[in-house]
Amino acid sequence: MNKIYFISGVNGIGKTTIMPPLEALLPNDKYEIHDFDERGVPENADGVWRISETRHWVNKGIELGNENKSIIVCGFIKPADLQDLLLDKSLGITLILLDARPEIIRQRLVGRYTKNGYFDESQTVIGKPINVFIDGNIYILKQMKKMFEELDCPIIDTSDITPEEVAKQVAELVLG
Repeated sequence: MNKIYFISGVNGIGKTTIMPPLEALLPNDKYEIHDFDERGVPENADGVWRISETRHWVNKGIELGNENKSIIVCGFIKPADLQDLLLDKSLGITLILLDARPEIIRQRLVGRYTKNGYFDESQTVIGKPINVFIDGNIYILKQMKKMFEELDCPIIDTSDITPEEVAKQVAELVLG
């Protein structure tokens, strides 16, 4: 059965970074890999948009299943956004969480938003001060891990391994 895989995690966890090595590990005639946000994110993106976009990717996965392909979507997906769909086992949805220690996420996000060796604490991300954005991601990280554990979903700790090693672990889960 062809499947729909959602690889989730907070900002800075490595979802986008693992896409190229993952594409290299999986046969492209059997798998399509997409960034959850590749169709664009509206300025007012909220839970309603995220649920709508999640359903788009599920529908795309169903279409690809008709072509004997599976889909892997990397992005911030909450299990609650798929709650009713997860109950339909015929869809073959699998959630995978990328996790990391909070200090690693902080380090990665500070690095992402440092320009010319200077971290500008006055900048904003999605309308929030950068430090609030980073703290929010660390808070959500803990909540996400708890949700994924409750659903008995695979969790990959990206703290001390390379993106290529993360991609290899994802590929092993996907290939079974």
